[in-house]
Amino acid sequence: MRHVLVSLTLVLLAGTTLAQVDAAEVLARAMGHLRGGELVATIELHVTRPDRVTRYLLELVTDGDTAGLGRVLTPPRDAGQAFLRGGDNLFVYHPRVGRALRLPPSGRSDNFLGSDITYGDFAGRDLERDYQSRVLREDGTTVVLELLARPDAPTPFGRVLLTLAADTLTPLEQVFEDQRGAAVRRIEFGDHVESNGRRFPTTLVVEDLTRAGHETVVRYVRFSFDSTVPASCFEQRALEVGCM
Repeated sequence: MRHVLVSLTLVLLAGTTLAQVDAAEVLARAMGHLRGGELVATIELHVTRPDRVTRYLLELVTDGDTAGLGRVLTPPRDAGQAFLRGGDNLFVYHPRVGRALRLPPSGRSDNFLGSDITYGDFAGRDLERDYQSRVLREDGTTVVLELLARPDAPTPFGRVLLTLAADTLTPLEQVFEDQRGAAVRRIEFGDHVESNGRRFPTTLVVEDLTRAGHETVVRYVRFSFDSTVPASCFEQRALEVGCM
């Protein structure tokens, strides 16, 4: 990571434009903080709406790359709902239906449990694959990456602005814009924990910028980066029975 930071400094000193910085490598380093290892976690979702607040408890298992399994533990009326992500494959499960339904690749941007969180927020490295990146600005404290959607990317967003801490490339904020350039969604990353050079955010505040009073707070209340996640966690059977 240090050589990336040094390269940024040398570029500025040499008067070279920021667009020439290897933004793809910067983005990969940033995503390493979010997806850089196997994870077993228990997560609270606090979904705020103008007339109510709903609390969910989930278990989440990821391989640190493209696969993830999430299952709802509480409240009882939603317990057993689950999703499974593996690359382009996305399956959702509801006990009342009794079978897994496959969603198209565009479903990665769908909201989970009616919250402001998408399936892509939990697992996968969509930002690296679906967007072309460049360094938009750097002020010594933060680095802002501009991510422009590739023409064939299955995303409703046209541009994403990702703000990183300049010294560690830790993600701090993500703002999503629609195809017309209007900001429609914002994620604030906080309460980072250190693990083997990784700074993982344990709190996410996700705001729907198009609807006042729509916000979801994600808190990782228990988590382990040292667990070995078996391959069975990412089989369809795990949607119903879990894996850990």
